[in-house]
Amino acid sequence: MNNLQTYSYKANILIVDDTPNNLHLLSSMLEEQGYEVRCANSGTIALRAVEMEHPDIILLDINMPNMNGYEVCERLKLDARTHDIPVIFLSALSETIDKVKAFRIGGIDYITKPFQLEEVLARVENHISLRRMQIELQQAKTRAIKALEQEQELNHLKSEFVSMISHDFRNPLTSIQGFAGLLECGSKLPSPEIINRYVSKINNAVDHLLCLLDEILLIGSIESGKIQYHPVSVNLEEFCYELIDTLQYSLGNQHQICFSCSDNTGAEMDIVLLQRILTNLLSNAIKYSPSGSKIDLVLECQNHVTIFQIRDQGMGIPIENQSHLFEAFYRCNNVGDIKGTGLGLAIVKKCVEVHQGNISLESQENLGTTFTVSLPRYDQSES
Repeated sequence: MNNLQTYSYKANILIVDDTPNNLHLLSSMLEEQGYEVRCANSGTIALRAVEMEHPDIILLDINMPNMNGYEVCERLKLDARTHDIPVIFLSALSETIDKVKAFRIGGIDYITKPFQLEEVLARVENHISLRRMQIELQQAKTRAIKALEQEQELNHLKSEFVSMISHDFRNPLTSIQGFAGLLECGSKLPSPEIINRYVSKINNAVDHLLCLLDEILLIGSIESGKIQYHPVSVNLEEFCYELIDTLQYSLGNQHQICFSCSDNTGAEMDIVLLQRILTNLLSNAIKYSPSGSKIDLVLECQNHVTIFQIRDQGMGIPIENQSHLFEAFYRCNNVGDIKGTGLGLAIVKKCVEVHQGNISLESQENLGTTFTVSLPRYDQSES
């Protein structure tokens, strides 16, 4: 029957006229066609109605006391929030100069009173259809721009990845090749002590490569949604003590990790992801802190939330770097020659998000950094 039937959404129409009969006649006709209709009998009331809820289209009388239709339209068009709302003028003024003025200030159509209901309906449907097409085109444009930005970001990440691979993979591979070559050189084998030292260097380089590959594969799996969340019951106090022992053994005792916790540390978490979170944060605290300094790990279990805080006395994070800190491959501009892939904190952020938690930081250069991780204490899927 009409274009409105092709849409499940009922368009919202605002009728502005100081004549009650006109308001009643138009609103009744449009409501019968399925439109949602609001009425205003003055320009001031019309502007308030628009501010409360933007209509899809406005039918606007010109000759009204205090504020005429031209003034109402001009105010709407000067406001960026209401500039694009279509305005159809309904007026007894039939002179060309009146119509030209209406179009000049932003009206999209002009209907002369006395009007025919069928004409009003046809024009309203036509302009609503045009408006919807404009909105759909704008939405399509926005989606296209977003897709382009994502593609550009992906290309940037790919470039960063290739650059990182060529640098971070080359060094350990060169080391492996070099020490393997030393073991092959000459007819006389080096002493057992030298052989052990070379083999140790090779093993360290292999461990570095495996760690790097593991980080890349993990963040790729998280991005693609392949990482599953498997919460289990865990005593977090025992978990943290075991984690600290492992770190102290593998990283040496150049730093003191001080652990403190509240009572009742039972929880339900994915211990694999939790280990990733705490290991990365503690390793970073150790890596970027002076030898002999103290690292604090504080555990607080509240009713429904578990809070981990990792505090160091290290170099700190420049304020301009903090907003980018959790981006893949990003490294702060004050790390100097300290080795790293820029993936650790990106992995931490993803693992926290899988837990439906959040992470924040406070940092000051040369004074240290505090990371705060808040995780649901119990499995959220059950609720």
